[in-house]
Amino acid sequence: MEGVGSKTPDAKKFKLDEKEKRARHADLLTGSLEERNEPFDLDIETSVVFSSELMERVVRYLKHLKLDQEIKAKEYVLDMWDFAGQHLYYASHPVFLSSRAVYILVCNLSKELNAVAEPCVKQGITRKLKNTNGETNLENLLSWLVSVRRLRPETEDDGKLLLVRPKVIIVGTNADSRAVEDRNEMWKCIQESLTENDDLQKHVIRKLFSIDNTGSQADDREALKNEMLDVLSREPYMGEKVPVR
Repeated sequence: MEGVGSKTPDAKKFKLDEKEKRARHADLLTGSLEERNEPFDLDIETSVVFSSELMERVVRYLKHLKLDQEIKAKEYVLDMWDFAGQHLYYASHPVFLSSRAVYILVCNLSKELNAVAEPCVKQGITRKLKNTNGETNLENLLSWLVSVRRLRPETEDDGKLLLVRPKVIIVGTNADSRAVEDRNEMWKCIQESLTENDDLQKHVIRKLFSIDNTGSQADDREALKNEMLDVLSREPYMGEKVPVR
């Protein structure tokens, strides 16, 4: 069994005589053993030297550290729901929307914000659905915020809060289809539209994230993940126990 320190192929081994073995055993029991800078081989039968009393001390110490609780405290188990964006499904959305959630609102940066929206039957299928009210892509984006706004907890005083629940993170996909300057202009346009509606903008995380669908250039993927973890860590319902049925 190896003692304190990491063992390397060319590391010098120290053979302990019986007197030093007994002294080291006593140090282990009292907790006064100092760490060596060099690796060594105890060359002992652990079942003889490490008594049950010592092992109990070690187990109690490890339990005192509560390492498993520390690891669990940093873990987040998420359920992700992908809502269809077509008008056909709007009536079913309220059944699944909740104030105890963080929403990621996705927009396609390859489409002009002020162009009339052309909803597709399904992702990857080019056949278009009718846009009966002539909504632009920007108006369609903001309409989702209206749905989220209706979910805000009634106990929150919006007038005293800079950001209210449920919180929304806006993510632009297909960033590879736009130059950086064009993307910045689009984000500026979205920010200005939010500023015109204080009720809506209070739900939105101010930083906007761009994702490159091709993976050919750096994007905000890592920053988005970190932002999600940061937002979730400050949500009051995280860690609450809920009945399973």
